[in-house]
Amino acid sequence: MASQGYESAISRRLRGFAQSVMPSQLSPASKLFLAGGALNGFSNGVFNSILQLYLVSQGFSALSLGKVFLFNPLASVLFSIPVGLLADRYGKRPFIVLGMVFASVGIGGFLLSQTLSGYAVSFFLFGVCNATFTVLAPLYTGFHRREDLDKAFGLYGLVNLFAMSLGNLGGTIPPLLIRELGLTEYLAYRQVLLVASTLFIAQYFFYLASTRGLAETRNKGFQLRLQSWRTVLEFCFIFFAINLVGGIFFGLFPYYVHSKFGVSSGELGSLFFLSNFTMALSNGLASMVSSKLGTIKSAALGIGLSSLFFFLMPLSPSFQILAVFYLARTATRFMSDPLLTSIFMRSVGKEELSTANSMRTISMNLAGMFSPWLGGLLMEQVSLDAPAFIGAGLTLILSLIYPLVLRDGED
Repeated sequence: MASQGYESAISRRLRGFAQSVMPSQLSPASKLFLAGGALNGFSNGVFNSILQLYLVSQGFSALSLGKVFLFNPLASVLFSIPVGLLADRYGKRPFIVLGMVFASVGIGGFLLSQTLSGYAVSFFLFGVCNATFTVLAPLYTGFHRREDLDKAFGLYGLVNLFAMSLGNLGGTIPPLLIRELGLTEYLAYRQVLLVASTLFIAQYFFYLASTRGLAETRNKGFQLRLQSWRTVLEFCFIFFAINLVGGIFFGLFPYYVHSKFGVSSGELGSLFFLSNFTMALSNGLASMVSSKLGTIKSAALGIGLSSLFFFLMPLSPSFQILAVFYLARTATRFMSDPLLTSIFMRSVGKEELSTANSMRTISMNLAGMFSPWLGGLLMEQVSLDAPAFIGAGLTLILSLIYPLVLRDGED
């Protein structure tokens, strides 16, 4: 009887969790979009575990990596607003196709490159591709009722991040190829990245399929002046700040743990697997927490708690202890992302969603432009741990001003 009661309690909790992330309606278009999001997560999970070590195997330093990574957000900053304006005027489908073209060319160049300038060009093309991604959140928003958006974006985060956690296990493959086939680190990383690149391109076919028969609300002209400009600027500040303070350390995290603890791609992939699985659950629970505390309070509380674990990471005497703090930081920090995306999408008019989201994308990519470079500079000129201590302190400060900046943004 006790066993039955225990199983019943577990079943109730699982049903409650499912209800917290499942919108009232899930259309075929939404399912196709989620399939694309799963491929996106899996392929990015592989890249996250291997990419920096692939470049390190070719002799690049932390500062060099920071310079190369700068070109991705730079291109995204330059092209996001034009993409948003044109997508609101002409529709989203052409820009999904354009994104696939730039992704294909960028990946081809990346796999052929061996010089810093060659990688810079490839990452610039990835940035153009990322600019076209600004149409995806507005596209996904159109598949759901506005009152379901907390759940819808929580579900997307759950699917995308769970797939990413599986992709992170790709980091365990290169050591196996090296041991069993005698490949060099460079060749082993390259083989796995080739598979991940193919899956990254495949996601676009699902996004395109989801747009069939889609009726869009379009602008009749081109207009940068938004009716919801105040909300957009508030959110742009928040997304810029949180990505900047985290990026100065986590933008070069694989380099950091490799330099400090000699961590391999296998260990890193295992950590990222657990981290993204934790992040997926955190995204899934976000709407449940927000229903009790409110969206802004929930986000601010999570970010405040994450600063504590952030601060403890550089104090860790071993990679295993650091990994525990890394997972705790992940669980608390990333609960805010689907909530803020949801309230942002609810606060902007349908006819200007792509333009508004392009401005939000620019704010995040502006942070991404400078944070890896700044982090690499601090690691080489101050100390390896300096970006972590600075990032943790700024995260705590940000959590305190979060509710003040967005006090009028919550329904």
